[in-house]
Amino acid sequence: MAIGGGEVESAGAEGGGGGDGTGSGPSLGRRFFVAVHVGAGFHAPANEKVYRRAMKRACLAAAAVLREGSGTSLDAVAAAIRVLEDDPITNAGRGSSLTESGRVECDASIMDGSTGSYGAVGAVQGVKNPIQVALHLAKEQMMGSSLLGRIPPMFLVGEGAYTWAKCKGIDLVGATSEEDNWLVTENAKAQWVKYSSLLARAKESVNHATASASESSSVQLQGAEAENLSNVKKTKIFTQSVMEDDQDCVMDTVGVVCIDDHGNVASGASSGGIALKVDGRVGLAAMYGSGCWASSKGPFGTPFIVGCCATGAGEHLIRGFASRECCVSASLCLMHHVLLLAPSHERCPRFVKIRMYLDTTEGVLFSFLKFQHYTYKLNTYLLRSPSGPASSCTKILRSAVQSSSEMSHDTGAGLLLVQADVIKRGELSVLEATELVAAYSSSSFGVGYFGSNMSNPKVSMLRDSRTSSGSIQHFATRVHFGAPSSEE
Repeated sequence: MAIGGGEVESAGAEGGGGGDGTGSGPSLGRRFFVAVHVGAGFHAPANEKVYRRAMKRACLAAAAVLREGSGTSLDAVAAAIRVLEDDPITNAGRGSSLTESGRVECDASIMDGSTGSYGAVGAVQGVKNPIQVALHLAKEQMMGSSLLGRIPPMFLVGEGAYTWAKCKGIDLVGATSEEDNWLVTENAKAQWVKYSSLLARAKESVNHATASASESSSVQLQGAEAENLSNVKKTKIFTQSVMEDDQDCVMDTVGVVCIDDHGNVASGASSGGIALKVDGRVGLAAMYGSGCWASSKGPFGTPFIVGCCATGAGEHLIRGFASRECCVSASLCLMHHVLLLAPSHERCPRFVKIRMYLDTTEGVLFSFLKFQHYTYKLNTYLLRSPSGPASSCTKILRSAVQSSSEMSHDTGAGLLLVQADVIKRGELSVLEATELVAAYSSSSFGVGYFGSNMSNPKVSMLRDSRTSSGSIQHFATRVHFGAPSSEE
């Protein structure tokens, strides 16, 4: 099902297709699922085909790792993100937005759902593929303590991250401005010149307005009021200019979730950050629990395979731990309340009843615990809801949008979540089905996915034609790996 517009390429019945990702027929070997996104924001229609090709190549790169078993789901995530970082159309790696001083500073993170291992880099310069640094950090976390029992780092930033990457033999583009030009595209330069000019004019306009207001007794703007006016004007000027010129305005960029044959899940994110960001800013893509999250267990330790990555106006999503909260909410939204009921006229009641309501994405769970005559009895009922994990994404995204709207004109954001079901075959778990949800509040959200029983990756540029700011749209599909494909 697709809600909110955009041409969605269906994967056939139950969301599945037939094929091994190369168009040569169904894969009879390892099962896998890959989901990618290229950011929430405004993607120019003229560039849509380029975005689609980038997503397809990323899906195929991850599939090559998972199909042959040459790497883990963590390696597959990194392989897909490398493709997106190398493509200048995305705001990650090459083609990233430039900072105020005109430099490329990238953020990236990756997480393994089975072990909880995590690696991230922030505001790193001169690295061809920031996700590779994050991958190395995550793998060192898995290996444990290094020499002399030192705890391996999980998150590195700036020059320290560059030096560490160099020591590990990770591809660099050099520290000099000439070598660094590989990361800086002509489009990024043009946008930087344009936005810098707009920002300078906006500052001049606000300063003039503030000076004029201070001389008038009818209008008084001081401190925070002047700053708020400045921020609103800058954002409106940026948005209006981008829409008029039909250029891309991607607030944050790429993310990937991969699940292998046995249900091992991993997720990752990479970004060049917002346009004209302050030098040294670390954004959403690098922040623990915010840019990406992956887990094989629910909040109470029960098996639950889920991965998520977030994109958008970063600061508001960072504060809400968007990706982690979305995954937790998908397994158990909220324990509303627990009521302890007992007759008030008895000092030692013989009968105690506890009612517990758990709102999950599959429905509402009612549990009744009775104690009578020294015996406990638990009655549990589940009222199912058809919404599924889509309600988790929309709920978390709506909260972020509301928080963002209170402080900023920009409320564009997106969440990509994949939940998996596995079955037991002897001692091993085997991937049985996956459910994908893409929720977004921006004008567009580029999403692609690929399963081992599909002919080719399915990609879509989801678009919201409605003009209301902050409205939440979503796309959802389910892929059953055990079912035969109905796709021709």
